[in-house]
Amino acid sequence: MSLIERALGKLRRAEALQTAASAHRPALKIPQPRAVAEPQLRLTDDILERLGIKIEPAQESEFGRQRSSEYRHIKHQVVTQLQAGSGGRTVLVTSALAGEGKSYTSANLARSLAMEPDFTVLLVDADVVRPALSRAMGIADRRGLMNALADEALDVDSLILTTDIEGLAVLPAGSASQNATEYFGSERMRNVLTQLQSVPNRIVLIDSPPLLPTTEGRALIPFASQVLLVVRAESTPQTAVRQAVTLIDKDVNLRLLLNAMPRTRLTRYLGYDYGQDYGYGNDHDSKE
Repeated sequence: MSLIERALGKLRRAEALQTAASAHRPALKIPQPRAVAEPQLRLTDDILERLGIKIEPAQESEFGRQRSSEYRHIKHQVVTQLQAGSGGRTVLVTSALAGEGKSYTSANLARSLAMEPDFTVLLVDADVVRPALSRAMGIADRRGLMNALADEALDVDSLILTTDIEGLAVLPAGSASQNATEYFGSERMRNVLTQLQSVPNRIVLIDSPPLLPTTEGRALIPFASQVLLVVRAESTPQTAVRQAVTLIDKDVNLRLLLNAMPRTRLTRYLGYDYGQDYGYGNDHDSKE
């Protein structure tokens, strides 16, 4: 065999490998438009109130401004990490136990992130045990994440609902499944998230099940580039927080959100006298 024939053979093999790799890689989609003419889901005042993100006009100068400021601070940290380009664009919001306020946090953070002109936000309800977000929005009976995981022929993009909040779309939890943990830890889950992140300007914000009562939330951790662990002030046991932190790998960007901090003289002095405050800090060191 001549040198030319060997070179041609090598070139053909390289092209075949590249073609095979491209077949398994989702095509990069165009950036998602921030506004749609006919949204599939209109977030009425009743829905916004159930989600905990409605601000009454009388509150706008006090509670509303304070809450917006708090979530801007959280959002800034999230966006800074995304812009650093050190990982994907999947942000997981979870808690150690139920009732810590993670769904409230997910909804408020999603709305704050949706204000960013360079991004769109896909809010994913992955709490299939208690799909609080889907129920609040009246879409608990719609097909969603679990359906896409259970049926590989189902295109997850077709299940996304656009909303009348500019920059915000929603993926419902979908049908309940006893095999949710297995689905969440599967290669199909990885493929679904890869497809959702194939939109260049999209942040995938996942409202996860709590980490300790069930195993579903733990199965989602490896897919997250950032994890926000919601801790309810004077409620979540310290042992539960420590146990939840140990479930998260040190390589994951983990931060704690302190929710529902009680009113004290100190918080009034600092300007946080509204009964719903958030501390934001990195807690990797607490794993030691």
